[in-house]
Amino acid sequence: MGCCCSIKSPSQTTLGREVECPKCQQLFPSYTTNHAFNDHLDNCLMSSQQNINKIEDYRGIKYWEKVQNEQGFQWILKEYNPSLQINEQNIQQEPFGQKQVWFRAKLEKLRIPWQNGCTVISVSQNHLLESSVESIMKLKSRLLHGEVKIKFQEDQKVQDAGGLLREWSTSILQQLVEQGYLQKTDTKELTYKFNPNVQSNTIDKRQLFSFLGIIVGKCLFERIPLSSFLDRTIIKHILRQKVILEDIKYFDEDLFYSWQYLLNNNSDQLDLYFQLEYFGKIINLKENGCEIKVTNSNAQEYINLNIFYYTQQFLEPYLSDFLTGFYQVIPKTLLRIFKPQELEMILFGLPFIDLQDWSKYTIYKDCSAEDQFIKWFWQILSTWDQTELSQFLRFCTGSTRVPVEGFSKLESNRGEISYFCIQASNFDKENPYPKAHTCFNRLELPKYEELEIMEVFMKATIHEALEGIFGLE
Repeated sequence: MGCCCSIKSPSQTTLGREVECPKCQQLFPSYTTNHAFNDHLDNCLMSSQQNINKIEDYRGIKYWEKVQNEQGFQWILKEYNPSLQINEQNIQQEPFGQKQVWFRAKLEKLRIPWQNGCTVISVSQNHLLESSVESIMKLKSRLLHGEVKIKFQEDQKVQDAGGLLREWSTSILQQLVEQGYLQKTDTKELTYKFNPNVQSNTIDKRQLFSFLGIIVGKCLFERIPLSSFLDRTIIKHILRQKVILEDIKYFDEDLFYSWQYLLNNNSDQLDLYFQLEYFGKIINLKENGCEIKVTNSNAQEYINLNIFYYTQQFLEPYLSDFLTGFYQVIPKTLLRIFKPQELEMILFGLPFIDLQDWSKYTIYKDCSAEDQFIKWFWQILSTWDQTELSQFLRFCTGSTRVPVEGFSKLESNRGEISYFCIQASNFDKENPYPKAHTCFNRLELPKYEELEIMEVFMKATIHEALEGIFGLE
């Protein structure tokens, strides 16, 4: 059981101490009556989920339950105990939100408390990918469930309180895209598939894909939205589900529509055999495939064999290496409850940055929303496109994406809810740029005296300062 949010007893009609509402953060003075406080909790906690008496808190592994005792109704914060709650078979039938609660609770059971110490990964900014692969692959698997901090060899001034993990993982995925290991799918969507054909003299390719699996798993474990979308076929492999024709729509649209046409039309009239040409090689899809003609009766088999080759056989052994790395962090048995779309939502967060949601869940330190330079701040952001907003979000938080629940669920490096915070600072001509504390989602914003000057230096953060040049901490 957790803490009781309201205290009711016949001899005590007031709270007796200052209490904060866990939902809206409204402060109630000590002389507030228990009745008034409980009425507020009833309205506040139930406003977004009518007819539901269990509501998860900001960590996602606790929930609020309305219980009745001899003093009346109370809202009590309880811990979600997976061993005593719904089992794995039944949780599959629950709504997505409840699946998340169950999944996060199971992962928290694996977490090594940060009080037990952390693992420091020493990497080189000049050789980020190579040094990161070398450092991560030396770690024992159990340490991946503990706190991992990043140390840049070239810059002793950048201190990691945990937030650099987000910045580092984003940079790693970016480099994997730039170097071709992650290749854009042949679709209209900005998603990526594995490309094992890249040649490298500095990195063992099998180690690299195992490393990628560890990074994706660690981001999921730490609730860090991935900056690069992996295509649906990879998601299906993570979930150990069969890849079907419908999934190819997210992998290669031309292949999808050609195979769909094959199923819906007379295959007997096509000069097609059980073989394919891929990267200049002729591949037999089955023994003597070059002699077996595709007909109406075997068209589905032909398509299934093609799907298997393109999305699995061609990728081996690197796909297996990726999955092995991923499962070092995330037990495969916990993933069976999710549909592919649900895992995508958890892995990648929201693809669209809602500025209204961002401003709604922003707190201010040494300033207020009514200050002129704060109004200018939001005015400038309102003129930026989604790419610029995601880059600025990365500067502030280390991640280009927002959790699937929105800005209300931004977290610190230790998994606690940490709203985006703007802290006012004095304008310094020698260092006039905003300064980010990604570990705490905090932005130190100088009190600029002109809108145009503020815009210049804010723009600089997304065009020049993504790697911490101007004081990322």
